[in-house]
Amino acid sequence: MKSHMRHAAMIVSLLSASSCALAQVPNRCPSLAFYGNAATSGLCKSLSPATQNLQVCELTAAQPDVHLTFGLQPNGVNPPVPLHLTVRTQANNCEQATNIVQNAAGAFVAQSNALLCGVDPVTYVQRMNAQTIVPGSNGQSACRTAFINAQTGGKLTPAVAQGYLNACNTGGLANAACP
Repeated sequence: MKSHMRHAAMIVSLLSASSCALAQVPNRCPSLAFYGNAATSGLCKSLSPATQNLQVCELTAAQPDVHLTFGLQPNGVNPPVPLHLTVRTQANNCEQATNIVQNAAGAFVAQSNALLCGVDPVTYVQRMNAQTIVPGSNGQSACRTAFINAQTGGKLTPAVAQGYLNACNTGGLANAACP
C-alpha cells in the first residue's frame, strides 16, 4: 500500500513539474471505455477498484511491472491525472512513465517513445491500439457496456465492475454520463 501511495505521489509530482502535462485535461470517458474493453479481452490483467484516487490497469503480471494509470477525479489536493504508462523494474530499481494521449484519429500515442527502464513503450501502445472498443448495446453506453461485458465474462468482480459502472455515469465533462 505504501508503495502505491509513494508511486501516486511521485507521478503527481512529475506531472506537476510539467506545465505541458497539466495543460492536458484527461478525457476520462475514453480511458474508462478502454479499461473496460481491455479487462474483457484480458489485456488488463487486473483493474484497481474505481474508488481509489488512481485507476490502474496492470498490463503485465510479472517483471517488468508495466501498467496504465489515470485519475478519475481530483481529490482536492492532486490535479486530475492524465492516462500514462509506467514501467517499474526491481532489478535496477527503475521507475519511469510517459503520458498517453489520443491523436485526432483516436489512436493512442506515447508522448515519449524513449525506453522506459529499458522497455519500449511503443510495443504497449500498439497493443492498446489493437484493442477492440465495443459500442454500446442494450440501451447502455459504450463505457457501461465494456464493464458489463467484463463482469459477465468473469474478468471483474461485481464490486469492482459496479465502481466503474458508477464512474461511467459521472466520468464525462461536468459530471455527465459517458457516451
